Amino acid sequence: METQVLDNDGHPDGKITKHRAGDLYDLVKSTSEPVKPVGQWNQAEIIANKGKLELYLNGVLVVTTTMWDDNWRAMIKASKFKNMPAFGTFKTGKLDLQDHGCTVWFRNIKIKTL
Repeated sequence: METQVLDNDGHPDGKITKHRAGDLYDLVKSTSEPVKPVGQWNQAEIIANKGKLELYLNGVLVVTTTMWDDNWRAMIKASKFKNMPAFGTFKTGKLDLQDHGCTVWFRNIKIKTL
């Protein structure tokens, strides 16, 4: 799964619903867009605990969902990941930071066990 991090106004994905900053990429649109202007740091927090997933952007809860239930599976079937049978099924794994050819910076990354 991917929490989207990008310049909503300057990147083509920013024009696509469920692909904007703060969204759970292609699955859940954020409830608001508390994105700071380009050149300022944004703070993202991801909390995954016993199947509950919460995404915060700059201190604002923007996505909340439950992983691995019937609604979760339905969201995946309606997304671009529908042909990836294992997508969204893993309960452990690795963290990946990615970009698509644009300049991006990350700092102060912390991982905590709940």
